[in-house]
Amino acid sequence: MSDYQEHGKKAGSVSSKQTKSDIAVKAQAQAPELSHNWKRIIVTIWIGQAFSILTAYSSMYAGVWYVTETTDSALMLAIASLCSMLPQGLLSPIGGVVADRFNRKYVLMAADAFVGVMALLMGMVIFMGHVSVELVLVMSALRSVGQAFHIPAMESTMPLLVPKRHLVRINTLNQSLWSMALIVGPVFGIFLYTAIGFQMVLFLNAFGCAMAVLTIATAKIPDFHDTSEEARHPVKALKAGFATLNADRGLLVMAGIVMAVMAMYAGINSLFPLMTYDQFNGDGYMASMVEAAYGVTSLVGMGILFVWGGGRRLLRLVAFSGFGAGIVLVLAGLLTPDMFIFFVILTGISGVIEAFFNGPLLAVLQKRIPPEKMGRVMGLFTTVSALSSPIGLALAGTCAEFTGVANWFIIAGIVVSVGGILLGTLPILRKLDKEIAATFDEPKVVKRKVEVRSGESKTTSKE
Repeated sequence: MSDYQEHGKKAGSVSSKQTKSDIAVKAQAQAPELSHNWKRIIVTIWIGQAFSILTAYSSMYAGVWYVTETTDSALMLAIASLCSMLPQGLLSPIGGVVADRFNRKYVLMAADAFVGVMALLMGMVIFMGHVSVELVLVMSALRSVGQAFHIPAMESTMPLLVPKRHLVRINTLNQSLWSMALIVGPVFGIFLYTAIGFQMVLFLNAFGCAMAVLTIATAKIPDFHDTSEEARHPVKALKAGFATLNADRGLLVMAGIVMAVMAMYAGINSLFPLMTYDQFNGDGYMASMVEAAYGVTSLVGMGILFVWGGGRRLLRLVAFSGFGAGIVLVLAGLLTPDMFIFFVILTGISGVIEAFFNGPLLAVLQKRIPPEKMGRVMGLFTTVSALSSPIGLALAGTCAEFTGVANWFIIAGIVVSVGGILLGTLPILRKLDKEIAATFDEPKVVKRKVEVRSGESKTTSKE
């Protein structure tokens, strides 16, 4: 019997005085039955997404390299980064509304197809000799539009496909895919740009998107969406997403703290090369050592989390991760110029620690939000993540000019650590963590009750 079926039997006996945890569990009972072949479905989807994400990052970094070669301007690179982030940040709430209103399988296919068609058209334009910086900026913005619809749909689909006890593992698997793309994408993209030309990188991106569409089309994804009258009106549906988040004060407080932590960390990430150059008198080779240490150890951390599963106290794990990451930043800021090797070691430690942040955090949302409103809430959190980056970059770039890079590492580390402490100690968040932890046991409890009732009925029939 599936987890959702077991929840369904319990939902009917819940009293009118329900806790928020009970309401969330009852809402999940409405979700369709899990497929017995859910692992095969996940692998099928993951293979297609691997093609799409890797080729997307390759074409993105090929575009970055073109802007670098053509303009040699930090301002233009900053504008390119904004083009790749702002549409996703602004449109993700609408993407969440669409994910809840329509069949999520078709939303995913449409988003991948849109990005693929745009890459194909851009490649054809460049092939005809009309390449320009403006074209690259448009390409970055259009890819970001596709992600604004794709990410909320994908994150809200996972709870329909995966037993909730495995959500952390699956989120970690998806996170590792993005991390590998971040490591391989720049090298692969710039190599292809140099070896076969910009237009061929875009054609390869179109092929990767086609593979993603094909694999999603063949995967058995349940048609689950919000059929209420409210969902038919985009403005009302968006308000309902805000209301769902606002009604759960624990999630609302968590979202505010997480946004502050993400903003500080997004800003500090952009300063690692400058820290290497300024504090340790390093060169490009030393900077690449730091990036490699972070990339490799983050994959190690994700591997540990995938095998372990994160346990039951997910928000506590997120809190420990935030606190530990902040301490590492403080220690890095205290290093003297002759301690570069310790900077590499600390960066590697931070890669492991940070791997325990995103996967469990996403699972908290997936376990807490009713499935018919999952897309809208995921869209809001995608906006939080996307907009925290430019805010953090602006804050870090401005403040580091006055405080110095090393001192800003210390300041940012203190803020991140305080955020971790708040996530783990605020009463409302400790209550939320306990309620999430309780959902791990409910299916087993229900099953035992069903077995007891079955045994009683057999005894009665014999009598």
